[in-house]
Amino acid sequence: MNALTYSRFGGPELLQHTQQPAPRVRDHHLLIRVRAVSVNPIDGKIRRGELKLLSGARFPKSPGSDFAGVVEAVGAGVDGFSVGDRVFGFPGSMREGTLAELITVAATSVARIPPGLDDVGAAAASMVGLAALQAVRDVARVASGERVLVNGATGGVGLMLIQLARSRGAHVTAVTSAAGLDTARQYGAEVVHDYRARPLSMLGERFDVVFDLSTKLSFAEARGLLTPRGRHVGFEPSPASLLASALLNPFRRQKQLVLVTKPSAKDLAELVGKLQAGEFLPPPTEVFELSDAQAAFERSECGGVIGKVVIRAVPSP
Repeated sequence: MNALTYSRFGGPELLQHTQQPAPRVRDHHLLIRVRAVSVNPIDGKIRRGELKLLSGARFPKSPGSDFAGVVEAVGAGVDGFSVGDRVFGFPGSMREGTLAELITVAATSVARIPPGLDDVGAAAASMVGLAALQAVRDVARVASGERVLVNGATGGVGLMLIQLARSRGAHVTAVTSAAGLDTARQYGAEVVHDYRARPLSMLGERFDVVFDLSTKLSFAEARGLLTPRGRHVGFEPSPASLLASALLNPFRRQKQLVLVTKPSAKDLAELVGKLQAGEFLPPPTEVFELSDAQAAFERSECGGVIGKVVIRAVPSP
């Protein structure tokens, strides 16, 4: 089968199309023919070797953390799926990428794509939707009436965060570039700021929750933006941040929290319900064909993308 692979750690220029053995369906898994995959920051970190303790150093590797596709085969012990079902998901593995013609995925990390959502939209919404849902509901526990700041608001996760926080009755302020201000408003932010024109230190407000997607606002720097019992949520888990959260949070009122996104068919189904109810929109996309996959990763990693970069593996039917 065709797969996008790399054989050593480094930049996007290492990506190449190769022929690899096709996987076989396993018990409790689905064999998926991939139609679209979005590009996420973690893909670059894995490829550059920044997460080799988790991803391993065995090559060749395929990039890709999420997918939209069609069920090709159903493994033993799987109920509720049939060959031909359109599905999407986030396998949660740093060792096996999704940018291949065929992949095997645990059925517990897959959900059906709702009618009206194409493969590109489903791939764009899968991992970022899970991240935003788990951050709002489980990590920050955003409540009605709270004031929420989303820093780096117009990437895929940020746009989902805005909508999910608003759906819980929160007041949302978005910080983004000038190019993203209109998009942040369109997705529901009530107040928007251009970070170049107005630094965070000059906002003059306190927030119950600060979601930092820029990875540049540390907990120490964010404390002046938080209410006395405010929560700072980071999206780049590291041993240091996880240890600090576990050891120090019991002794301080302001909390340093870290999201570790988990695969979950149940959460994907909740996202599907919200999409079908019109509670939120998937993020806008910049679409690249599989033949231009290297350019897709270069585009994502140079920054400034509004929404998501998605690689279309095959044309949607």
